[in-house]
Amino acid sequence: MKKLSIGKPTSDTAVRTGVANTLKRESSDRVDLNFKVSAELRREWKMFAVTHDLTQREVLELAFTALKEKTIRG
Repeated sequence: MKKLSIGKPTSDTAVRTGVANTLKRESSDRVDLNFKVSAELRREWKMFAVTHDLTQREVLELAFTALKEKTIRG
């Protein structure tokens, strides 16, 4: 039977002090955001980005900003 490995902790000190999961990334760091969407939405998303000369990330950021503003202002 194979043993499962969850990898090594970042450091012994971080594990003992409980700091390992509380470290913040710099706001300029980019991280992955992955989720599944329908093929049709993906196609529309890409077409929107291309026709408006935007990257897919820019479309997401603009859409999320608009959603937050609408939600806050109601």
